Amino acid sequence: VAVLGSATTSEESSEGHKAFMIGELVAKRGAALLTGGCGGLPHSATLGAHASGGLTIAVSPAINLQEHSDSYGYPTDSNVIMFTGMERKGRNVILIRSADACIFIGGGTGTLNEFTIAFDELGSERAIGVLKGSGGITDELPQIIKLVGKAPRAQMCIESDPDTLIERLFEHIHHF
Repeated sequence: VAVLGSATTSEESSEGHKAFMIGELVAKRGAALLTGGCGGLPHSATLGAHASGGLTIAVSPAINLQEHSDSYGYPTDSNVIMFTGMERKGRNVILIRSADACIFIGGGTGTLNEFTIAFDELGSERAIGVLKGSGGITDELPQIIKLVGKAPRAQMCIESDPDTLIERLFEHIHHF
């Protein structure tokens, strides 16, 4: 399950606490947590997964650990860091395609890029979750979907409560 969102929103913010909770819930269900390896909300989810003994995988845009930590300034505490060397946008494709479900929290243009990949490329056996009320581009996604004029092939779940969002996503992906 991938958690995607603002890399600049504080881990101590209310959104950061929700991302932490999502990481915990994913880990408690025995799923691996994937992120783009960055700080902010994805890192909060990583910390939550670690708190519950979960496996975390960072899909890094960097070519190696030095670039990951020095050039990008990304944390190195995921259990596994997969170095793509594909910079941020290239990394996003690998991250999204590797997930059974993608959860969006807050975010800006990078999160929007990740969402459009998920919207266009994930099939019906997968799910897209949006944490409603988490700020940033995430709050605009329902309107963006309306403007596109079509629904994603993946199951779409929009919830303001992390528990409910995780429950709905796991119901769907376990169905397949």
